[in-house]
Amino acid sequence: MKPIHLFTQTSLLLGAMLYMTSCREMEPENEVVTISEKATSRTEPETAYPGEVGTLKKGTLFGSEITYSEIDGKAVFQGDIILSPEQLAGANARTEATGLSNKPELWSNATINYTIDPSITNKDAIMAAIAEFEASTPIRFVLLQNPEGIYAGIRINYVTFKHGRGYSSSIGRVGGQQFITLPIFATKGAILHEIGHTVGLFHEHTRPDRLNSIKINLNNVSEADLINMSTYQAQGYQGFQYMYMDMKSIMMLDSYAYSKNGLPVMTLLPGTTFTVQREKLSNEDTYGITIMYGNVYALSGSLYAGDALKGKRATCSLYWENAEAMCATPNTLYIAHNNTIWAVNKLTGSRTETITGISGIKSMVYAQKKVYFLQNGYLYSYNPANGVGIKFPGQYWLPGTALSYCYGFLFIVNGDTLFRISMDGQNFVSMGKGYQGVTEMVPFNDKLYILKNGKLWKMDSNSGAIMQHGNGTYAADAQLTANTKNLLVVDGGNLNSVGEWGERKTISNNWPTMKHLTAVGAED
Repeated sequence: MKPIHLFTQTSLLLGAMLYMTSCREMEPENEVVTISEKATSRTEPETAYPGEVGTLKKGTLFGSEITYSEIDGKAVFQGDIILSPEQLAGANARTEATGLSNKPELWSNATINYTIDPSITNKDAIMAAIAEFEASTPIRFVLLQNPEGIYAGIRINYVTFKHGRGYSSSIGRVGGQQFITLPIFATKGAILHEIGHTVGLFHEHTRPDRLNSIKINLNNVSEADLINMSTYQAQGYQGFQYMYMDMKSIMMLDSYAYSKNGLPVMTLLPGTTFTVQREKLSNEDTYGITIMYGNVYALSGSLYAGDALKGKRATCSLYWENAEAMCATPNTLYIAHNNTIWAVNKLTGSRTETITGISGIKSMVYAQKKVYFLQNGYLYSYNPANGVGIKFPGQYWLPGTALSYCYGFLFIVNGDTLFRISMDGQNFVSMGKGYQGVTEMVPFNDKLYILKNGKLWKMDSNSGAIMQHGNGTYAADAQLTANTKNLLVVDGGNLNSVGEWGERKTISNNWPTMKHLTAVGAED
């Protein structure tokens, strides 16, 4: 294990490759001595048109120039990825808070609508691959019945499995109908690989740190296939990878992929060849996808990402011991740690200092595009858009233990009293007493939910009227958060959702005691 600034986990020489990239011409790399053995037992790379090269053309993918093959009127990238005209036109590049995001669109709510073409009569391998994705990752699949008829005139996003000459898929969510093509007698493992592309994964061997794990001999690659061996970093492309190169990834290709002469293109560092597996998603595949589609984040020494529906959880990054507070924005986590408030990219894990020389932060919340926090009795705000931090006058909140936002106001627990505060921090009114020691409160459906004295309470943010929400009891160290769809509690190692009447449902029992919990609103 090594300290890194990317989302990580604890395996050695493993790591799911997750990135969004393009390919131009290869830059020279260190070559290896040719090995005088021919391929014996190997796994052929998935290809859309086996044995066909097509015509090499230039295009633009997510804002970067690429080279692709045109075969049968289709733009084929890296052998089995079909690019849409919209992608080549740069229509899917989008601007986010941190700048241009050159990556495929993810599937809203981690849900992939799908159909199976009637020409596929044996659906067993498809259903087995879908079942594994659903069991191992946050991804859900929803079968659509007659989408052209029921949803006529409505643009819906879905993927159709259909027969083709070989294996192919689009990368990420293209928009509207897209396809995964399969040959006759398609295997579950190869279908997992193609669904991986649909989810947003590229091939493992194109990660920029690959030379730490493998050697590459481009002399054994045909000119037409050189584009398939380019790293995304060489293209100036934005992306991220999960820990070390994962030789067990369902997205990894074997030593002889794209070989023109039967000699190995890739070897391990000692010069030996390797095989790949097409049986299941690797652990790091599942962890990486969980991070991509995560909407719940927790701290307990390490930073974890998970999803609110299935409770899948993955270790994102290390070395957050004694972190004081955390909140989430749509693209960024803000974490108070080691006298600094850090802006942490949820995908890359990169940390950026925002405010330094500050400690003892009691609570933190994101509201109206600003981060608010309590420190030494003062209320602060930080604007991520311009980097301006403001310390509001008045050391009013020295006993403050909790800070939240609901329905246009901030709420602070100060000693035994709960206050409602204007967004400028200067006007406040008491909402009642009996809140001594409260640290957990979150907004949900225009109400403020509060953990106190082992019970969950629901308060009207206008009147201050409060009532117990359900009959459940909670540990003193239980953590509370919410997104737009779920009220969530981590308690006793379980991630729970709390329903409209206070009923508690365990989502996952794989959430050991956490010290801080936050969530991002799910997309509608």
